[in-house]
Amino acid sequence: MTIRRMDRTGVTTRNLGRATATALGLGLTAALALSGCAQSDVGGTGGSAADSSSTTSPTPEESDTNSPSPSPTDSAGEDGRLPDAADMEVAAGSSGRGLPPGVEGSTESSVGVAWAPVDGLLYVVTNGSSSCPTFAEPEATLGSGDGNGRVAAENGVLTVQFEEPSNGICTMDFVPTTTVVEAPAESDTGAPIPVVLGDLGQVELLPREAEGEPGPVAWLDS
Repeated sequence: MTIRRMDRTGVTTRNLGRATATALGLGLTAALALSGCAQSDVGGTGGSAADSSSTTSPTPEESDTNSPSPSPTDSAGEDGRLPDAADMEVAAGSSGRGLPPGVEGSTESSVGVAWAPVDGLLYVVTNGSSSCPTFAEPEATLGSGDGNGRVAAENGVLTVQFEEPSNGICTMDFVPTTTVVEAPAESDTGAPIPVVLGDLGQVELLPREAEGEPGPVAWLDS
């Protein structure tokens, strides 16, 4: 073994080391380049994945536009309870618990009707459970009599219908509920008029005694 052979071996080892280092450097550079391309594809051009998702999220204005429209409100308040009849609006379809001012109640009849203080409107009062009140439909109809002697055919007769009662557990109390009902203009003439109250029976409705005041209640015989 000579010094020249040892030098040749040493030179060969160093050359192999340089080649290995060069190969590792090229591989690392290629891996970094591929990683950068993958991030660019996920995020889109000029932005990251977080930026891409934010552009597709709906704005508050778009969310409000897509939300369902609120349903129409009825006489009940936010707590689901009816207002007092003394505070309810005197308009067709309004309902209230109790009796309006100037209306006398009854503890012996289930239903009665009176002219409201506003022309063309009726107060229909039902007595029954406070948790399951009965409401009249907001419009009454005017027609001819039945020709059987109850109402002469030439006289008009008002007909008031009632909504279907609600299901559920009902209290056994007996309290009034008032519904404002619109009557045809030709029925409010200041003369007595017969009124059919659903399938409960018929009463004779008397006119108001003074303008701007409710008329007397015609209670159905029990």
